[in-house]
Amino acid sequence: MSILKWYAGGQDRAEQAISILTELVADLNHSQQKKPLQQVLSDYIEALKRKESAVPFILSRMNLDISSALKNNQFVLTASESDKLDALMALANIRYGY
Repeated sequence: MSILKWYAGGQDRAEQAISILTELVADLNHSQQKKPLQQVLSDYIEALKRKESAVPFILSRMNLDISSALKNNQFVLTASESDKLDALMALANIRYGY
């Protein structure tokens, strides 16, 4: 996983997000309790591949849905899963050089 530049475009962010999401889905595959979160992540892999709307908008919606899934189901994440979610949510932070 490479570090994105602050000015990285939507395509670069989408590719990185898909990579992280795929890893997370694989990590969560062993836990039946975390199936709702796994489903949310899988849905956003498909949304990013289809590109029906702008990548920053998809990432923003994804962050809200992940937060809702975590809150509603009260999951306990491993350190690795938590780090990957942090990296995933950071992709939505776009700095516009103003």
